[in-house]
Amino acid sequence: MDVRVAKPSRLRLDGGEVHLWWGRGDAAQDLDALLAWLSDEERRRAERFRRARDARAFLFRRAFRRSVLARYAGVGPGELAFETGAHGKPCLSAPHERVLFNASSSGPWALVAVSAGHELGVDVERADERFLGLEELARLARRVLTEAEQAALGRLPAPARARAFLRAWTRKEALLKALGTGLSREPGTVEVGLGPLSTPPVLDLCAPPGYTASLALGAPGSSPAPGAPRWSVALKRMALPGFTRPGGPCR
Repeated sequence: MDVRVAKPSRLRLDGGEVHLWWGRGDAAQDLDALLAWLSDEERRRAERFRRARDARAFLFRRAFRRSVLARYAGVGPGELAFETGAHGKPCLSAPHERVLFNASSSGPWALVAVSAGHELGVDVERADERFLGLEELARLARRVLTEAEQAALGRLPAPARARAFLRAWTRKEALLKALGTGLSREPGTVEVGLGPLSTPPVLDLCAPPGYTASLALGAPGSSPAPGAPRWSVALKRMALPGFTRPGGPCR
């Protein structure tokens, strides 16, 4: 991977497009060289990690996000500046604030979604239900699911409940990020359902084996919520050389 490329060709987004970029930390090369892309604050955060593995994972996530977004801003990854909203949601600073994005990571995987027409929220989680016993699952369900979702969960066969809960949790976190509130708003105040979803504003994404991922969309100036008008959206999976293994999470 050539980390010296300063200004990539600018990618264009149609108003209804969302580009999905997957990267894998153990596929990245020369992570130490990518430190030059990070801000002083990001480098200080990387240095505060006690374990080198955690510092490299943080470095990968930030470098991957910068490399993706630079392709839309038409500048070098190190030239991007970020700011945060009232609840900590990051966004690009002027003059690139029209490039809307959201990011999530789990295990070695990182996901960045980019749009020019919608506020976004994404979440990716490892779909490992083994740590959820029935009692723990019931306790978590009472905390984060609506009454209707809890009832739907109870109607499922016991072996299917943990995976359904994890899918609902991923949807809720993506939706709350799209709203801009994150988990400062109680997950139980939004309803995403447990059944299949294939239309906006909340979508289940194709994820790597063993993971679950969701995307939530919001029209500019409005709050995304199930039952809102269906926007026209085209999802495009993108691959970034040097950050993604051949084949990616979804073929």
